This record gives sequence, C-alpha cells and structure tokens, in this order.
Amino acid sequence: MVKATLNLAVSRIFRQNQILVLQGPVLVGKRILAEQIAKQLRKKILIIDLSKSMDRRRIIHPDLFFSAHTKELIFIESIDCMPSILVDIKLFTSKFKNQPKFILSTDFGFQTVFRFFQVPKKFILQEVFPGSLLSLKFNKSAIIWQHWLKGGFPGFISAPSNRVMGNRAERILDLLVSADSVPIVGHQLDRNKIRRCLELIAQLNGSILNFQVLARAMGISGPTVLRYIRFLEASFFIRLLPALPGANKKRLAKAPKIYVRDSGILHHLLGIQSLRALSKSTCQAGSWEGYVIEEIAKILPDKYQMYYYRTQHAAEIQLVITKKEKLSAGSEMPAIAVLIQTGSIPLINRALRNCLSDLPTKKNYIVRVNQQEERGGQPNDLPSDSLATINCSIISLADLLQKLSLLR
Repeated sequence: MVKATLNLAVSRIFRQNQILVLQGPVLVGKRILAEQIAKQLRKKILIIDLSKSMDRRRIIHPDLFFSAHTKELIFIESIDCMPSILVDIKLFTSKFKNQPKFILSTDFGFQTVFRFFQVPKKFILQEVFPGSLLSLKFNKSAIIWQHWLKGGFPGFISAPSNRVMGNRAERILDLLVSADSVPIVGHQLDRNKIRRCLELIAQLNGSILNFQVLARAMGISGPTVLRYIRFLEASFFIRLLPALPGANKKRLAKAPKIYVRDSGILHHLLGIQSLRALSKSTCQAGSWEGYVIEEIAKILPDKYQMYYYRTQHAAEIQLVITKKEKLSAGSEMPAIAVLIQTGSIPLINRALRNCLSDLPTKKNYIVRVNQQEERGGQPNDLPSDSLATINCSIISLADLLQKLSLLR
C-alpha cells in the first residue's frame, strides 16, 4: 500500500523539484522503494550510504558532486549520520536550476532527529511502513492470519521455517540496539537495556503505559526509561497511542497506550511461532488490538488522527479516528470508532453503549479476531437491530481496511 501511495504522488513531487524523505524502521525496504521510483522515472540511481566512511568522503564537496550527477536520481541513506548534508542540499537546490532528483532516507523520525532544522516546504516526508495486509495479492483468511503472526517486514511472511524467520527478526533487532541513539536522546543508550525494554513492552503490549513499572523491571529511574521509550518510538518500533482528550465531564484515562508496532517482531519477542500458540497465549488480545491499529495506521490519510477512549470504569473503545476540522484550526472531530475484540461473541454491554453515546462518531465498527473474513451478514448471536441502535456493525478487518482506504 505504501508503494502505491508513493507512486501516485512521485511524478508530481519530482516535477516540482521537491525532495522526498523516506523514514521508517531498519530493513523495511527503503532502498528497494527508491530503486522502484528510479525505474518509474526512467533514471539511473546513485546510492550514497552515509553510514559508511567511504561514501561520506565522496561528498566532501557537495556542490561539485551534485553538479556532476544532475541527470541521475541520488538516493542518500542514513542522513542522520551526517546531518549537515541537509544544509548542503538546501543550498545547492536554491542556487542551481539544473539539479538531480533527490531521495533521502533515515531509520529514525526525521522531525525527531532534525528537530532544530527548519524543514523547507520542498522536503516531503513519507513514512515507509512494513508490508500492509492490503498489499497482499491474495487477501484471504489464511493469508491474513499468517500476516498477523509473522508481520510485514520483508522476508517475514515468506520465510520457509520458523528458524529463518527468527534469524531475520534477530538481524533487525541487532541493527536496532546497535544504532546511534545520540541524535535522539543526547547520549548512547545501553544496547542490552534497549533489548530488555522492548521485551518488557512486548509483555505489556496494548496496556496503558506506566513508566514506573518499566523502570522497576529494568532497574533504572523513570526519567531514564523515558529515554529508552523515546528512542524506540523514534525508531518506529513502538507506538504510543494517545488518549482522546475529554470533551465531557467524565473522568477518562490520560496516559497513552503502548504497542510493539510490527506483529512479527512482537511474536518473536514473546516466543510465539504458530497460530495455535498465539490463540492460547494471554497476549492474544493485545496482539490483535495492536495489529488492527497498525494496519489502519498504514492507510490513514494525514488529516486523520488515532486515539483510544477509556473511562474510569474501564469501559474502552480501542480506537477512535478523528478528522481535523478546516473551519476551526487545531480542533478534531471524532469520526469513526473501532471496537477490537477477540471473543467468540461480540461484547456490547451498557458501559460500551455509554462510551459510544459519549462520542459523536458517524460510524462504529466491531472487528473480531474470529470473524473468519466472512463477507456481509450479521452473526446469529447478536441481532442486527441491537447494533443499529448504536450505529454499529460487525466487519472483517479486510473489509474495514477497504472502507478506510477510501477516506480523503
């Protein structure tokens, strides 16, 4: 899905001499995507990896180097290893009309690493996600469960065995813990504690973030564990889902919920290697919840934001999608509520009905893990009229993603 979204906009981006910045986790396929874009533009690609000293020496004189490759697409990887390159590119593109096409990439959040750099309008930031469910050729039940189990990183779902899958996941985790954390938190973090923090988050996947619980488990202070959280979030390995700001007088949860973003990495950290083991795991509910939220995040336009809604009585709507209002700057209107459940029977009790009545959402959906991707119809255990009273419908994940992909 990411590839299709980029392909629709790539010709317009480069026609206006804008610079595309790809940001995403390590080994997510940013270089492959850049090569596909170069092929689409019918240009030769020149790859510069700034994590290598030999490549850094090649661009000691950026103006001369860029002027010598004006007919090529220059793909510069790991720009966080040489932040000054952004200033060089900005100055070069402002001085010369005859210039190459640029694609930059980073394994961290661009605005986190370069928070002191005023990003020009010509820099177009695009997050590259692991492969989405909608990108699969055969969007059937068996494929969906395999995608949930193994995740979307390149080579995960096609791994011939659990051992190969585990080796590929370990390679990604090794690159993560050995990455330079100085641009994110100001100093180098302990690689063993990065791994330990991620393992603990996997155990708490889908729960409300409590810094003190993580700090005690890691044997460090609360402010220190916050640095590890910031690093993992900037590396695109965890997601902090904020609570919906309370517009009514009810007491609501305010702390964010925390998830490991890729389900394959999550299950590898938990030692889950089969769907049978996943179905018996106590982490199944949190895993399914995080998987649904991440798949929705991959296709959601920028004008939409994601939150959760939880009252003091633990009644919760796992995902509330809001839309930014044009008329009132900064305001967001809840548009869609998604209840993510794992039970065989949909749970619509009085507390959840009250939650849905609190929110002015136009559409409400229930996504269940045992939906079996059936098309249409309501289950016999819950009358359709009871759902109609709360403007709610039961839907498969694949159908929900198809509906949300049409949002503009």
